[in-house]
Amino acid sequence: PAPPRRRRPGGRPGPRRSRVRRGPGALRATDVARLLPARTLPPSPPPGAYAPDAATSHVLDLARRAGHPEHRVRALATTLDGLRPADRRAVVDPLRRLDRPDEGPAVRPLEIAGAPARQTDGTTCGSAVLGLLAAAGDPVLALWLATGLRPGDAWRHDPEDARARGGVERFRTLQQALKRRTNRRALGPLPWPAALGTPPWGAARTARHADVRFVDRVVAGPGAERVVRAALAAAARGVPVPLFTGGDLALGLATAVPRHVVLLTDADAGARWCRVYEPSSGTLRTVAAGALLDGARVPAVRHALGGWPHVCWALLPDGRAGEAVRPAAGWAQPPRPW
Repeated sequence: PAPPRRRRPGGRPGPRRSRVRRGPGALRATDVARLLPARTLPPSPPPGAYAPDAATSHVLDLARRAGHPEHRVRALATTLDGLRPADRRAVVDPLRRLDRPDEGPAVRPLEIAGAPARQTDGTTCGSAVLGLLAAAGDPVLALWLATGLRPGDAWRHDPEDARARGGVERFRTLQQALKRRTNRRALGPLPWPAALGTPPWGAARTARHADVRFVDRVVAGPGAERVVRAALAAAARGVPVPLFTGGDLALGLATAVPRHVVLLTDADAGARWCRVYEPSSGTLRTVAAGALLDGARVPAVRHALGGWPHVCWALLPDGRAGEAVRPAAGWAQPPRPW
């Protein structure tokens, strides 16, 4: 009998894996970008400022960069001091970037309060990615996601099952809020259809990491490798990069557009390896950085891309905006350069 079809993000059947085809069958909707003038790529973030670091001074600096006032930063320091070690790690390193990639398996679970950090439905992969992108640059948001606490709150003991349920509910709330932001006025004055997930330009407008803003760039044609190299360089300097993935005409017309979103969480400076958060499974996957554009041929990369063979779009850091996502507040500061 034929093997069962893979499940794509959201639980619906994904495309059957096919042989790599040449010619029109391998075209993607984003290949129309070849007909347009190349868009310039933003410069890489400065080295050091955004690299993950568990030191309290660095964590408090991130909170300031995310736009939090000084009284909240001081309250955060007090709350951090009272956390148990596992909770503190979840706050200072929600993407587990301080874990060495050569120690442990290539596929690792990513959790929030003991529950898998998964997208809540088939349309919120982009929202899950943007939520963890923000949390990795905002320890106040990370504290709320991991524990339900606000700066200044004392740690409380909750049963493990209650902690996990609370983490799932908070992550769902964040995803829903972000989806509303990304889809609002994504088609001029009109919203983006909710059933179609997250538009790349709406995601770029909403995405924040500490005080970093983002721009969207299509990954297609001769410039595809340049965009991916820029994404790897940003991740190596501590700024994660959302990647939109999809198929091509060989897999059907409906797959030749961006269908899923993953997060390039980090990479080594020599571009030998990188890690990707895949939200439908709630996992971190370590893959060869040089194969990131080769998901059609490299199974490990395809799994990291959510079962899709191609990177179609990337959100690259584009300077400092002084804004951040917070559970109970809007955007904070006006834009400013690096």
